Amino acid sequence: MWLLLVATGILFASAVLVVIFIRIQAGQWPDGLPALPATLWASTAILVLSALTMHRALQLFRRGRSRSGSIALLWTAGLAVVFLVLQVVSWFQWTEAVEESGVLISTHQLASSTFLLLTGVHAAHVIGGLIPLIWICGYALLRGYSETNHVAVRDVAMYWHFLDVIWLMLVVFMVILL
Repeated sequence: MWLLLVATGILFASAVLVVIFIRIQAGQWPDGLPALPATLWASTAILVLSALTMHRALQLFRRGRSRSGSIALLWTAGLAVVFLVLQVVSWFQWTEAVEESGVLISTHQLASSTFLLLTGVHAAHVIGGLIPLIWICGYALLRGYSETNHVAVRDVAMYWHFLDVIWLMLVVFMVILL
């Protein structure tokens, strides 16, 4: 699991470096870019809430409360889907707002591309985390986890929390950069 987290961390660090390089190479970054979309803040709140439900699920399984843990996992999966839907809405809102801002086409494409790159890479990893999350939800509902048998939940929770931290760092980076 740690190797996966390190590799994923390197990927996100690379994406941030690419964005920094694009900004440096752009020469002149567009002035007057619109604020980040409100749905981005809503999706951030949803992702943080999903981290709490995932943490709660793991706690419940560790205490042998499989049924309650399964419900918490379902909440986490549902919140992940809401996060992804809000991300798509954010993409449309951001690109439309940038186009309407009157910024030159060549520079607004750079701004839009950096936003889409950072949020898109993260969304892809949320989808990648949603797959095992749905898998462990199914297992939890059919067989259940116990105090001694919850390693899969622990590993998915580690990945999920990692994505939460990465997302918070990306949002701060976008606030500073864009």
